[in-house]
Amino acid sequence: SVPAAMASGLSAGARRGLLIKGGAALEAIGSATSVAFDKTGTLTEGRPRVTEVMPAVGQDAAALLALAAAIEQGSSHPLARAVLAETAARGITIPAATDQAAIAGRAATGQVGGRRVSIGSPRHAREEGADPAVLDSEIARLESEGRTVAVVVVDGVAAGLIALRDEPRADAATGIATIAALGLRPVMLTGDNQRTGEAIGATLGLDVKAGLLPADKLREIATLREAGAVIMVGDGINDAPALAAATVGVAMGGGTAVALETADAAVLQDRVGGVAELVSLSRATMANVRQNVGLAVGLKGVLLVTTLVGITGLWPAIMADTGATVLVTLNALRLLRWRPATTAG
Repeated sequence: SVPAAMASGLSAGARRGLLIKGGAALEAIGSATSVAFDKTGTLTEGRPRVTEVMPAVGQDAAALLALAAAIEQGSSHPLARAVLAETAARGITIPAATDQAAIAGRAATGQVGGRRVSIGSPRHAREEGADPAVLDSEIARLESEGRTVAVVVVDGVAAGLIALRDEPRADAATGIATIAALGLRPVMLTGDNQRTGEAIGATLGLDVKAGLLPADKLREIATLREAGAVIMVGDGINDAPALAAATVGVAMGGGTAVALETADAAVLQDRVGGVAELVSLSRATMANVRQNVGLAVGLKGVLLVTTLVGITGLWPAIMADTGATVLVTLNALRLLRWRPATTAG
């Protein structure tokens, strides 16, 4: 009863680009009470672009972008790629950098021409002692518009801002609405600032927990698990710990190899609506399992009683037992024709 339904459910998911690593994950998905999403590359397209370069007084925009690009060289982070792409589009020569390093969830640092340069969040700039107070009004405006703001710090002084925008996936709002309609609570966990997170969250219609480092995401997942099973959806290296800590981790198919390896399931077509489909498929599979168990046990129970009281003989009971196997297998095969009631995207 159970293996036949699980095998059919896994096959039905694979046909729709929903890769699930085993029956245990398939069963757990349907019991979730909340879904936590990473932002960049999960709810958004993961292809941010630079929208504004704002040097501080006395600084040059081209020089500011060149310094930022020098530090970001070699990085695979979407924001780093956006800075490098904008620098190339403007035909700016990128200087060499040394001692490059990344501070997870905060900034990238290095030495350029004997100057110490970092590009990171406004929060990191303040922690470094480079208080970007003169740029605060612009930071607030850009963040309220849903943009990510990076502060370039040179020798401990805020040299300017680079604003980037990553558009939500086309099906993100519909996918989130479908998840909510299934009775799950969608939450966005992002390392971005509160204003940017809330701007994106308001557009998509979900709760937001912002300003989170990888360790903070782990704590949020633990808090959500106190209320029930949690699905975590992410795509990056920084999401791997949260994917592992959740009841079920789901990776976007275009994500990093680490995320795909850590996750229990993957949405191969990079659709937010695919997460809702995973939940629907899990629930349909478990309903099929219950039907099969009820059919098999019920039929055997009836034949047991009728055989004991002499109404039926041994051979009808044997035939019924074999018939029950055929019936539950045929019922399980119905899952191969499964389609979500509502398809987002």
